Amino acid sequence: MSPDPELSGLDLLALGAHPDDVEVHVGGILALASDRGMKTAILDLTSGDLGTRGTAETRLAEAQEAARILGVDRIVMGFPDGRFTEDEADRIRLMAEIRRLRPRVVILPDPEDRHPDHRRAFRLAHEAAYYAGLRNYPCPGEHWRPAAIAWVGGENPGQPDLLVDVSAVWERRMAAFDAFGSQFAQDPSQPATRIAHPAFRRGVLGRAMHWGSLRLCDWAEALWCEKPVPVSLLRFLARLEAPS
Repeated sequence: MSPDPELSGLDLLALGAHPDDVEVHVGGILALASDRGMKTAILDLTSGDLGTRGTAETRLAEAQEAARILGVDRIVMGFPDGRFTEDEADRIRLMAEIRRLRPRVVILPDPEDRHPDHRRAFRLAHEAAYYAGLRNYPCPGEHWRPAAIAWVGGENPGQPDLLVDVSAVWERRMAAFDAFGSQFAQDPSQPATRIAHPAFRRGVLGRAMHWGSLRLCDWAEALWCEKPVPVSLLRFLARLEAPS
């Protein structure tokens, strides 16, 4: 998708290595942000073209539909799936995008996820977010550093740092997840994959129910962050959960 010059000054940017990564973990948080009138976007580093199921074109169409459902914008960086690096060239590309978008809060992939692309995406984006704030770093754009960074917890996470009540947008959140039919739908004509097994979707539901039980709500999503928890992140989450 082509860059949108109107996106500068984002309240929230959620970054994933592939289309659907963000929707698996924090679609509810994005939907809440959209409903609160916050400028919100998803950034996919790659098109996911190395995936076992679907094509880059199919996944792009699914990604556009998921973003529409959530009410957010979407940017696809076009890094090579499975082959992007942590070298300076890729870091500067991402730094320039962070400087262009100027997000206040950034959500990253799990730094210890089973998928190597997710781990690499965390490291690349975490460094890019920091270096983008250095005035003298040779990179296009005016220097900018997000006020807060958080990340998701993968498929088998430990104790979360923050829980967000997403009950009000849960059906929409799952509709965005289900928009990626090429990845998650059961289809005997397609190769069997871990994420297409019905147990994967049950895991998404089960974790959200568990997090919700800890918050005494129906459904919740979890975040992790550096300590102490940034005040700016706490203020952002308070805005998300404020009565509409």
